[in-house]
Amino acid sequence: MNDIEVLGLNEPLEDTYKEEKRVIAFLLNDELIGIDIKNVTKITKRLDITPVPKTPEHILGVMNLRGNIVPVVNLKKMLNLPKADESDQEFILIIDSQIGNIGLLIDQVVGAITIEEDEIQPAPINSIGIDSKFITGVIITKEEYGDKNLLILLNIDKLFVKEQEESQNES
Repeated sequence: MNDIEVLGLNEPLEDTYKEEKRVIAFLLNDELIGIDIKNVTKITKRLDITPVPKTPEHILGVMNLRGNIVPVVNLKKMLNLPKADESDQEFILIIDSQIGNIGLLIDQVVGAITIEEDEIQPAPINSIGIDSKFITGVIITKEEYGDKNLLILLNIDKLFVKEQEESQNES
């Protein structure tokens, strides 16, 4: 049986449809980073952060976001990036992860960017300073954002993992 020709198209429609994804892009040490928009719940200016004793170095403390206590993470320290001084970081990106809402301290918000799934390339090993296990992939963007056009896609599920319960291992 022959394919049906619709309005002069004789190629299957599935081939022309491209899977698109929206990401929130931001700058971190002049690197263009993206997180899937499905994981982002809010972007806010930096609020008062209350330090919490005996937490890992990358956890700055907690903040009160409309009655909810949200831990705030210095993403630069967590990813072992240089210039981990948080004084120039003015924005907090609230994400929804496996372990709940978390605030990520970032330098600057770029905005929402639409990308195509087939444009995602594997992360270059150690060439961008972020451990490749935390990266979904990279994309060369059509436009420059700041002076960058390499978008690094972070994998939130690998960054913030719920620890396995010991009871599952004891069967």
